Amino acid sequence: MDILTKIVPLTQTTCGILSFLIHGVLIEMVLFRSPVGIGMYKYLMVYISVFELIFATLDLIVQPEFFSYSSVYLVIARTDRWNLPVAFTMTSNAMFCSMFGMSMAMFTLHFIYRYCVIIGSNFVKMDSNFKFCVWFLTPILYGSIWPVIIFTTLVPSLSTDMLLLKHYLHDRNLTLNQITYIGPNYYIFDSKGIEVLNVTVCAGMFVIVMMVLISIITIVIFAYKCYLGVGKLLRESNHSEGYKKLQSQLLNMLLAQVCIPAVLMHIPASLQLITPFLHYGNEVGSALFCIGVAVYPVLDPLPTLLMIQHYRQALGSIIAKSFKFQF
Repeated sequence: MDILTKIVPLTQTTCGILSFLIHGVLIEMVLFRSPVGIGMYKYLMVYISVFELIFATLDLIVQPEFFSYSSVYLVIARTDRWNLPVAFTMTSNAMFCSMFGMSMAMFTLHFIYRYCVIIGSNFVKMDSNFKFCVWFLTPILYGSIWPVIIFTTLVPSLSTDMLLLKHYLHDRNLTLNQITYIGPNYYIFDSKGIEVLNVTVCAGMFVIVMMVLISIITIVIFAYKCYLGVGKLLRESNHSEGYKKLQSQLLNMLLAQVCIPAVLMHIPASLQLITPFLHYGNEVGSALFCIGVAVYPVLDPLPTLLMIQHYRQALGSIIAKSFKFQF
């Protein structure tokens, strides 16, 4: 565990820097080197890339530690790392958790948009304020629900403070004044010292779980619809071969971009949030999950750069010119 404690902040710092480099290249590619057939989709791609940059920035600033033990799962931000004010650290930590929730809405919206493009829906044309709000503001509105839940149900408590004093703070030579945390403690002790279910926390987690489930179900439905739609497009449409090839590449890219956060974030997050309810919180698992979250913004743009032929060729050309210039 001591090794993981050192690896986590190093990974967060390294991946934060790499995220800026990779997303910078991706945004330049999408804005100035996109194929004609990609249309307005490029602006949605830039929007998602900027979102992931902000997420990576918060991860770099907050450098949260995911701590799980017994009945708790906490996202802890330490003020001693950057000597930032507690209020700023707490707000940044809440924003980080909220953007984790927003990422689910991003992936859901991504699939819905691709399906609308495949079937030729006019809803993908950004020709009205309403359509603009649907595509670009929906994830923000969805994400705004998370801080409401966080600050009403997942705030610090005396029972959690006592657990942290015994199992987290002492080993790291920290005090409660040097940290701020967010997360569920499913069980608390009543006035008689008996462990009871924390109803407020369970209510908040129920809302979060339902939101995540709705997003996952929607993604599965529209992923299947996209698969069928692309198959029909390739067989029956009168579009050019180049357009058909691009749509196939975009679907493959999108599937890869959903698999990455699913493996690195959403499946581990589900496990990490469920196991404390059963008193099986685990520090090693939470640390590995923390590393996965840090790596996500670095890996997620790679399918776009490598699976879309125009971007892959442009990237290869840039790399080739760089080596030619050096040697």
